[in-house]
Amino acid sequence: MTTANPTAPRIPWDSRDPYDYYENLRARGDVVWDENAGTWLVLGYHPAREILGGTGWSSDPLASPQMRASATEYLDLSSFGRNMLFADGPDHTELRGAVRDVFTPGFIAGLREGVQSIASQVVEYPPAGEPFDFMADIALPLPIAIIGEWLGLDDASSAVLREESPIIIQMLGAFADVETVLAGTAAGATLATELLPLAADRRSYPGDDLLSLIASDANLSLDDVVTMAFMVAIAGHETTANLLGASMLRLLAPRADGSRLADGIDPGDPAVISELLRLDGPVLGTARVATEEHTLGGHTIGEGQTVLIAIAAANRDPQVFVDPTEFRPERKSSPPLAFGYGAHHCLGSALAKLETSVAIREILARRPEVTGPVTWRDTPAIRGPRSIPMRFQT
Repeated sequence: MTTANPTAPRIPWDSRDPYDYYENLRARGDVVWDENAGTWLVLGYHPAREILGGTGWSSDPLASPQMRASATEYLDLSSFGRNMLFADGPDHTELRGAVRDVFTPGFIAGLREGVQSIASQVVEYPPAGEPFDFMADIALPLPIAIIGEWLGLDDASSAVLREESPIIIQMLGAFADVETVLAGTAAGATLATELLPLAADRRSYPGDDLLSLIASDANLSLDDVVTMAFMVAIAGHETTANLLGASMLRLLAPRADGSRLADGIDPGDPAVISELLRLDGPVLGTARVATEEHTLGGHTIGEGQTVLIAIAAANRDPQVFVDPTEFRPERKSSPPLAFGYGAHHCLGSALAKLETSVAIREILARRPEVTGPVTWRDTPAIRGPRSIPMRFQT
C-alpha cells in the first residue's frame, strides 16, 4: 500500500500554516498547475466535490503510469493486500461492505458511554498544575485506546500501532520522497506482522470485536483483513489526534479582547465540530487519477494524469464560505469536505466527531492552558501539532 510518488518534489508550504500557499495559488483559479508539485492542484470547493463524487477518476495512485513505474522501481507491489482507501468499483464496494454496518451514525452513537469512560480516564491522568505534552499524553493515547479496544488489541499490539503509525502516515501523501516511502513501507510490514496472527486467531475463534467482524468475511483474504484492520486503526487515531491538537490550539488562543473561543462554545454542538473540521481538518489533500479526459476549471486533464484535491483549500473557498478564516458555527453554507465526499466518504467520520466532541468537553472542564512553543509535524498528508506543552490549572 502506498500513495507516495518517490520522484516528486515537496510542495514548499509551512506545515503549521499551509493556507497562504493555497491562497496565493487561488488567485490563478480553482484549478491550477503547480510546477513545484508537478501536478494539478484543485483548490475550489465545487471542482473538488465534483471529482470526489464523480466518475472517470480512480483512487488508486498506481492507475497513473508514471506513479506505477516509479513505485515498482522501489517496492514489491505484490506484497500489499487490497486497500479500501485506494480501491475502486467492485473491490471498493466489497471492502467497504465488510465494516459499513458498524460505522453508521446510529451504531456509533451507541458507543458514547464507552468513549466517555475512556476519555475521562485519559484526560484525568495529568495532575493539575504539572506540565505535560498534550499530544503525547492525551491526543494520541485517547483515540488509540478507543480503536484498540474496539479492534480487541492487547497493550503490546496497541504499542506497536502507536509506534509505527506516524511513520506510515508520513508516506501517505503524493509527495513523499524515496526514504519516507521505504520507511513507511517497513513500518507497515511491522504492523502487518503484528496483526496477522491476531487476524488468523479471530477468524478461527471470533469474539465481539471489530477485528473478528472483519475476519469473519469469507470474501476477504487474511492479507485483506490485516490491511483493512491497520488502515482502520491508523485512520481511526492519527486523524482524530491531529484534529484534537489543532482544535485545542484554536479554542485556547487568546483573542483581541482577551477571551478565548473555548469560553463560549458547546462541544456537544455538531456545528462546532463541523466548523473545527472545516478550519483544522487534518487531511490536507487527497489524490485522484483521471481514467478518462476531463475539462476542469477551463483546463484539460488528460487520462492518466494525477490531480491533488487540496481539501484544506476547498474548505476555505471564499466563494462558498463567507469570511472563510473565521470560526462561525452558525454557518448555513455547504458542509466541509474534511471527510471527503461520495463513495470514499470516510466511514469513521461519525466516530471521529464523537471522540472529538467528548474529548474537548472533558479537556475544557480541567481548564487547560498552553505553556510553551508548539511544534508541528512536517508531512504533506496530515496537518497536526507534534507537541503542545500544556498544564491543567489548579
